[in-house]
Amino acid sequence: MKAPYQIQYEAFAAAGGIYTERHAQAYAQFAVDLIEEGSFSIVYEGVAHACYTPITIDAAPHLKCYVLAPMAVLPEYQGKGYATRLMEEAEKQLGADVIFVLGDPCHYATRYNAVHQVGFPVETQAPAECWFARELTPGVLQEAGKSTSSIRGVFANPKMWAEPSDDI
Repeated sequence: MKAPYQIQYEAFAAAGGIYTERHAQAYAQFAVDLIEEGSFSIVYEGVAHACYTPITIDAAPHLKCYVLAPMAVLPEYQGKGYATRLMEEAEKQLGADVIFVLGDPCHYATRYNAVHQVGFPVETQAPAECWFARELTPGVLQEAGKSTSSIRGVFANPKMWAEPSDDI
């Protein structure tokens, strides 16, 4: 079975496009740092890995919320449902009210489609339309209303919220 670092590195190294060798190393190390810090880490069938880090909706700090990142599937297993099954299993284990993700609408808009007014936990140039939420406890985002959010540790570094095309 491959370690989280290996899964993250191989997936990002093979992605090409805006992802470089430096991105692959940085995202793989990001996963290692999150795991060491205590974020929830899940490896699914040895081919997919993701971290879930606690995030606080400041107007509703009682809610159990996470942000998903990084997530990767080994290149030869992509497009075969491993990411979806990983997320389903993580959701069962976490018992979360809400899970957030900053990402490409092509990858996340269907699953993470809850309407919300929760801001980013750090200053970022990322577009708000790429800040998605999955509400696992119905109605909690509407109850929370418009709010800021906060996060601690490694994920509080604005570099981790930057566009991949930005210099990491």
